[in-house]
Amino acid sequence: MTATPLLVLRGGESVLRFAGGPVTLHRPDKEHHIPLAAISFVHAEGRSVAIVLTASGTNEPTIYRVTDVDEAAALAFGEAVTAALPADPAPDGAELVTTTTPRAPEPPGARGGVPWKAVAAVVAVAVLLAVLTVFAAKG
Repeated sequence: MTATPLLVLRGGESVLRFAGGPVTLHRPDKEHHIPLAAISFVHAEGRSVAIVLTASGTNEPTIYRVTDVDEAAALAFGEAVTAALPADPAPDGAELVTTTTPRAPEPPGARGGVPWKAVAAVVAVAVLLAVLTVFAAKG
């Protein structure tokens, strides 16, 4: 079995990732994990790529679109995902998608540790005081 390389497609503030498993769409406010069984097809046109989910009945399919991408990269991304789609997709892809809210980065020391810059500052002050004490004692 050949491993699928990681494909990353950037457009504006959106990033699509595919490495053979679910497609991940990262946006500043949300991250969507889209299983291959949820995808009906991928449409790359010009500097845009759309991931169209399967839909049952009269429901409109959910579409995740990323624009302002490299045209060649969009085509390659679309071809790679399309080649990996299962023969029997899920009837309603939107039900399979999981969406999370990205966590904000933790500030330094938020986990109870001491930030290294603070430690370095304390050490520098201690060394300076020791040097001054030695010179004051000699003088």
